[in-house]
Parts: sequence; structure tokens; C-alpha cells
Amino acid sequence: MDRDTEIFVQGFWVRCRETIRPELDHAVDSLKAHGHAAHVATQEYAAVPDRLPEPGPSLTLTVHPNHASRAATLQFRGDVAKADVIVETSNGTAHRHPLDSLELPLVKAEISTFLADLLGPRR
Repeated sequence: MDRDTEIFVQGFWVRCRETIRPELDHAVDSLKAHGHAAHVATQEYAAVPDRLPEPGPSLTLTVHPNHASRAATLQFRGDVAKADVIVETSNGTAHRHPLDSLELPLVKAEISTFLADLLGPRR
């Protein structure tokens, strides 16, 4: 892994640990309290193809509304080649953000929009 890639991947995980993951964990707790199944998964960056859909790194929130068999996902994925972050939902909505713009208000907005689209407006 070259130095620029290493710095980006480290920065991505710092942003995840400090900003993104706590908000995803809060969403999981809230979803579970309302009868939904939800969890967060991580994927490390792999410079070598490993048959996964994306090379990572990523954090993915998976939600099964009311324990439905069909899941919906919200993924925060580092695009190492472009050195930014793609926030993508399983319905195909995607937004690109510079890593340093993923501050708390933006992360909360991305999660809230995903959940509102999935479950209806949250009150």
C-alpha cells in the first residue's frame, strides 16, 4: 500500500471511530427498540482483489424492518482511488463527500434520510 492510500485509509477509520460509528450504533439501538433487526458491519481495505463487491474500507448499516427477510443497507465506503467517501443505500442513492466534510451534522443527515426513506418520517 502506498503512503497516500495508507493515510486515507487511516483517516477513514479515525472518522468512522469518532463520528460515523457512534451514530450508526445509536441508530441500531433505536431501531431495535422499535422492533427492527439491525447491525453494523465493517470491511477492511484490501489492495488485493478478494472477491468482495468493493475493496473497502467500509461501514455498513443493515436493517431488516420488523425483522423482514429483505434488508436495506446504508454504507459509508472509502473510495481509495478518489480519496473521498461514498455514502450509498441499497436502493441506489449515492452521495460523494470529501473525507474531512463527514462531520456530525452531515453523518446524522445521511442516516436520518436513509431511515426516513426506509421507515417513514421518524418522530
